[in-house]
Amino acid sequence: MAGIKEIAKITGVSLATVSRVFNQSPLVSEKTRERVLKVARDLDYRPNVMAAALRSGKSKIIGVIVPEVNNLFFSGIINGIERIVSDSGFHIIISQTHEQQDKENTALNSFLELNVGGVLMSISKETEDYTNIQKIIEAKIPIVFFDRPPKLKEVDSVVLDDHLGGYIATEHLIKNNCTQLLHVAGNQQVGIFRDRKDGFLAAAEKHGTSGISHMVAELKTTGNQDIQRLDAIFKANPNIDGIFVYGDEMAIQVLQQLKNRNLKVPEQVKLIGFGNANYSTLIQPQISSIDQENVMMGELAATILLKKLKEEVKPTTKVLSPKLVQRASSKVVST
Repeated sequence: MAGIKEIAKITGVSLATVSRVFNQSPLVSEKTRERVLKVARDLDYRPNVMAAALRSGKSKIIGVIVPEVNNLFFSGIINGIERIVSDSGFHIIISQTHEQQDKENTALNSFLELNVGGVLMSISKETEDYTNIQKIIEAKIPIVFFDRPPKLKEVDSVVLDDHLGGYIATEHLIKNNCTQLLHVAGNQQVGIFRDRKDGFLAAAEKHGTSGISHMVAELKTTGNQDIQRLDAIFKANPNIDGIFVYGDEMAIQVLQQLKNRNLKVPEQVKLIGFGNANYSTLIQPQISSIDQENVMMGELAATILLKKLKEEVKPTTKVLSPKLVQRASSKVVST
């Protein structure tokens, strides 16, 4: 494959100028840039991004760390990130932790070795030790967190107001005539799930004097134990008529359990999830949900990072507002 020497020879410019073109230097005129890029395309030349990073100590690579790539929430965030980064001259490397801190540490160490230009990250459920995150910060590599930031001072983050989301979901059930409320809560080691539960409690307790009763089922696993626990709760509390579930995937499992008990949704029990996953519309009844603005979250996180790569700016936290998406599972049924 041709190299920059051949490109310089054909275009009649110096090797330094060719290098500046591929490094997007503002010192190159637009006319020269177009000529060099045309010759590079004709010769099928592709600059070695990794080698350039090792030579200069800088990189046009952004490392992205998510708990699960196949999670629709995080795939939406990645989509938002790509929308912003695609025209910036940076390239994206995606790593997933599978909710394990050791895999997260491996990804962070790899990004350090690659001299990435910046990092976009959502911490895993297990993460309690921030040593490797501190290494990124100490290496002066800009890092922006989304959805799940660490408990560190002065970090950039883009988050959802999960407390408000839990409150909105619960108020929705109450306004739709539910009086016996259940919140199916996620793993309480994860801050966003704690916030959603607190939002549920705040709304339920606000209406406690109006004949509203409530309870919480905190789930810690993802297998049959959770299903068995919920089944026992439904058996012991047959009057439950409004359920707020911490996430849409679990909401679908709850819906199936209700069907197994011959309980009609929404006639007897109203149900609302969290996340507004597209598969929530593929079942019957379609599940009401709280939209997390995941694409916007990715766009904002990437925008903040690109700004930090250009100039020194103070740490900022952007808080997105959740939105209610009402569907059949929580509608009021006329009698």
